Amino acid sequence: MKKIVPFTKELMFKTKIGEITSISIDHTLKLDGQFISGEFIIGGTYKMIDAGKLEEEFNYNIPVDITIDSKYDTSNCTISIDEFTYEIINEETLKINISVMLDDLDIKTDIIETIEIDSRESIEDSLLDDLNEKHINDNLINNTNIEINKDNKDIIDNKKEKIENELFNNLSDEHEYSIYRVYTVKEDDTVDLILEKFNVTRDILKDYNDLDNLTVGSKIIIPSVDE
Repeated sequence: MKKIVPFTKELMFKTKIGEITSISIDHTLKLDGQFISGEFIIGGTYKMIDAGKLEEEFNYNIPVDITIDSKYDTSNCTISIDEFTYEIINEETLKINISVMLDDLDIKTDIIETIEIDSRESIEDSLLDDLNEKHINDNLINNTNIEINKDNKDIIDNKKEKIENELFNNLSDEHEYSIYRVYTVKEDDTVDLILEKFNVTRDILKDYNDLDNLTVGSKIIIPSVDE
């Protein structure tokens, strides 16, 4: 899987820019777990206004920090410059646009969330936190801070209500379980495979979930007997 991370930067020159005669880009970006850091190195030559054929050199080091969402496996990730463009926007400012390609990203599989609960509200709070994180990281890879506004909160509240209707309408205080797994149905899953994987019976699973309407991405409750 490939992801493109765009950057834009305005470089201020000390003297007036007439023409860029040469330009190059290099980088020192390195991956450390889910973080990429380093610098873009921009260099070249330019002609000043009213200076005839006289050329001056320029060099800029631009710090870079990229955070990759934790749902991606970065063990095979490679980093490269996908695209580089520039534009003189006034006599003292050069605007550059850089696209960084992250290649060979894999989505982590078989991530199962185990939740220790004292009540139904604990499960709801955990799922709401999960929805909150997914909504904020809608683009999955970002290097900016995002604020939650009222519209975001309304979307999260609506999703919470939907999950309550889908997951908890069969859950009552009479159940004997205190540990639950919230599992996301994957493309190749069947009910029988899920039963075998978690060592539960169809009757128990059906007591908590609508097994007739499972789709890829559905969240289901897997109860475990409280030993």
